[in-house]
Amino acid sequence: MLPRLLNDCSKVSAYLAVVFGVFVVFIIDHVTGADVHVVSLYFVPLAFAGYRLGRMGASIASVLATYAWTLALYTTGTRYSQSIIWFVNFLTQGAAFLIVSLLVAKLAEALQKEQTLSRTDALTGLKNRQAFIEQASFALSLCRRYVRPVALAFIDLDNFKHVNDSLGHARGDAVLQSCGSMIAGSLRASDIAARFGGDEFVIFLPETGAENAMALLERIRNALDTSPDFRDVGVTASIGIVADETARSDIDELLKHADAQMYKIKRDCKNRVGLFCMDNG
Repeated sequence: MLPRLLNDCSKVSAYLAVVFGVFVVFIIDHVTGADVHVVSLYFVPLAFAGYRLGRMGASIASVLATYAWTLALYTTGTRYSQSIIWFVNFLTQGAAFLIVSLLVAKLAEALQKEQTLSRTDALTGLKNRQAFIEQASFALSLCRRYVRPVALAFIDLDNFKHVNDSLGHARGDAVLQSCGSMIAGSLRASDIAARFGGDEFVIFLPETGAENAMALLERIRNALDTSPDFRDVGVTASIGIVADETARSDIDELLKHADAQMYKIKRDCKNRVGLFCMDNG
């Protein structure tokens, strides 16, 4: 709810900035008169609109800028031999404004998509390792400030290599996608999940104690164990959890202990959830 509200406020501020920018250029256009051409200045708020507000904002800003430009022409004494010339100039200049602003909007969309892809695992849609480290570190620092508990889980799929070797990589990819969906569907909005590569997944749980972390990861393990997508190919999950009641550890320490706990489970019995509690003195 809060992120959406902040996003709405940001859009309103951007629209107001565009209107203000167009108005400033209109004043400059009006003051300098018909002999000085400042039409190119309108592209500044238009580029901003395309970058911040997307195609819809670019379109609205283009119409606003076209009206402002036309009004500035009229108020500075420009007159044409035929009234239709006003209409033609309005259309041609408006088209120029629109094309440029839409090109900027398209560029912004491409940049945003590229940034998203660079931080997302293409197969599962979860975050990648880099994005996880950044976001989990930030959430961890907040929990440390307010002395709130955190937990981190390391998940490794048992017998996954056999699926790839015997049934093919397409089936293996389907298993990974299904695992990613189950993990994402089990978490709160504040939790952070990522695929670290291969068949390894990591979950960071802010403001979550050991007991609640165990309960959550046991539900995930059981869901994987009973799902036909996993049961039919003999895949289960070994899960190691590290809990830190005061969030005094850094993200690398949590990853190390959760990974070690996961490998202990994998070595001893597989298809279990193991817990390690940090002792920060």
